Amino acid sequence: MIGSPEINMVIRQILSPTLKENSFNKVNTRHNWACIDHCIWVLDISAVGKYFSDVTGWSPMSIHVDLGIYYDFIPFKDGEIKIGNKGELLPKSQQCHLQKHLFCNIDQSIYTHHFDNPAEKERNDIWWIKPNGSNIKEVLTDIKKSFLIDGLEWLRENTDLKIALIEIEKEYNSFEKFYKAMYFAEHLKDKQKFNKYKALLEQEQKRIDTLFN
Repeated sequence: MIGSPEINMVIRQILSPTLKENSFNKVNTRHNWACIDHCIWVLDISAVGKYFSDVTGWSPMSIHVDLGIYYDFIPFKDGEIKIGNKGELLPKSQQCHLQKHLFCNIDQSIYTHHFDNPAEKERNDIWWIKPNGSNIKEVLTDIKKSFLIDGLEWLRENTDLKIALIEIEKEYNSFEKFYKAMYFAEHLKDKQKFNKYKALLEQEQKRIDTLFN
């Protein structure tokens, strides 16, 4: 069975140069970052693993690719963010304030048609990697394509803080949404929105407190 070292080698051959050409200044095979103004772009590549494979039927070395943007003016409140050798923040994609999956453009029905779960048959946020690794180059070429066509545009668009705030405002009302929006409004010096989201955040905190008291 193919292992991580063989997959990582192809990632470095096909995807890493493209990331370096597009502002990623810390490229570490499966975990990559770009620091742009107040934004930190993140691209993480993760294997689905044995447990997921046993439950769903996907091959264990199959991978998904997650993007994120972390905004450094929003205080981080859950756990700790990794710090690099130069003092730079190195968040994981799931720690980012905006998150996105990349999607597969390859027809993978030959591998998934026998799945019992219809949702697993139809999902396109995972790239199937054959146990012998014979399709790794095809997979990484498609990931590169997905990044250039879809992911890079999303990253660039949401580096515009006003656009990013609009995206946050579209989210389902929650403590997390109000928290992010309040700090965005403060950073953008939008007093009206700051007061709005501060009040909503305090109201939501009181609601949550009553559930546990």
